[in-house]
Amino acid sequence: MSKLKKRGILSIVIASLFFFSSNALAVQYYTLSTNSGTPLNMRSGPGTNYPIMLSIPSGSRVPYYCYSYGTTVTGKYGTSNIWDQIQWKDSQGVVNIGYISDTYLYTGSDGPVGIQCD
Repeated sequence: MSKLKKRGILSIVIASLFFFSSNALAVQYYTLSTNSGTPLNMRSGPGTNYPIMLSIPSGSRVPYYCYSYGTTVTGKYGTSNIWDQIQWKDSQGVVNIGYISDTYLYTGSDGPVGIQCD
């Protein structure tokens, strides 16, 4: 195989890796919402048995990463045991990653969205 052909194939492989990996890692943003407008508690794990890390104002748009199954909760968008891993920057500028019940995050779906968390 000629050097030129090898370089062409290698270039295509590398370009494909960048294209597909960037699409797979794209973060979606969704809006948190409650019926009453009260803030939502972000927890350290997928359930009400996990500690509250902080509260996020209703109406906030947050980056969504993945989902897990946990405690069943009834919220604005129904009843579900799906918990969404999100990110929120607190008042001191610290970035926190935690969980919010899917029943308060408008994803446009009644089921899981995206990938399951590890």
